[in-house]
Amino acid sequence: MQAEVLTEEEEELLWQKGLLGDATPQSLLDTMVFYNGLYFALRSGKEHRQLRSKPCQIELVEHPGERPFLRYTEDISKNRPGGLKGRKVNPKTVLHHANLENPERCFVRLFKEYVKKCPGSQPTHAFYMKPLCQPTPSCWYSNKPLGHSTLSKTVARLCQEAGISGYKTNHSLRTTAATRLYQSGVDEQLVMERTGHRSLEGVRTYKRTSDVQREALSDILNSKKPRVDGNTSAVAVPVYPATSHNPHQEPPLLPVMNAANVQTTTKNCIPGAFYFNSCSSVTINMHCNGSN
Repeated sequence: MQAEVLTEEEEELLWQKGLLGDATPQSLLDTMVFYNGLYFALRSGKEHRQLRSKPCQIELVEHPGERPFLRYTEDISKNRPGGLKGRKVNPKTVLHHANLENPERCFVRLFKEYVKKCPGSQPTHAFYMKPLCQPTPSCWYSNKPLGHSTLSKTVARLCQEAGISGYKTNHSLRTTAATRLYQSGVDEQLVMERTGHRSLEGVRTYKRTSDVQREALSDILNSKKPRVDGNTSAVAVPVYPATSHNPHQEPPLLPVMNAANVQTTTKNCIPGAFYFNSCSSVTINMHCNGSN
């Protein structure tokens, strides 16, 4: 059975119910698992278990006057095996920058908070640590690593506690990362950089269509405004100014823009076209050369 994508509404529900965030040791630990999987597109089992505290595959990078970010560098994985076959393949490296618009949910801040709350005696081979039964203000976690079975059930448990239905697993985070990038129109090469896939065939298995996209297909066939990529509700229509009825008069070479009704965009544009979002009426004058 395929792991299902987590919607943005379901992610928001996890926040609203206090299951994500830094209010408690458990919620902060779960937030680390959740966003390491989502932002770095980690595989559900091995890559989570292989995360270390020292040297950590996730590095905090802060420079004065610049936006801080986390840099994840993978160990050897199934897409990058060791030995001669994988010697010339660079490991996957992903940068995830700070959320400046919503500092409360900024993963860079939450990562720093988690590291700060871990004990000084934390074993170097483990990143996820068990929460203390009686945490102190400076230390929330024990020096015992989180069990593999507990770690692997994190997303399923969170969804169950939030009342989210469907087959949701830790692998849903990787699937969600690729799907959201696809549905936002991100180039496949950039999606592959985030997921670590080496072939288009591999990364395309993570494509998932959305309800908006399926609805758009119906609208297209109903001769309505298409919204195939989910990014625009506009129809590209070249518009020319009204001319006299002189059949020998050439139409202008470029469309004329009515600023009150036309919104231009640089994304997914058709050359020589303007995009109409809320026009009450549009008049199109067409002129054809020749006698037929």
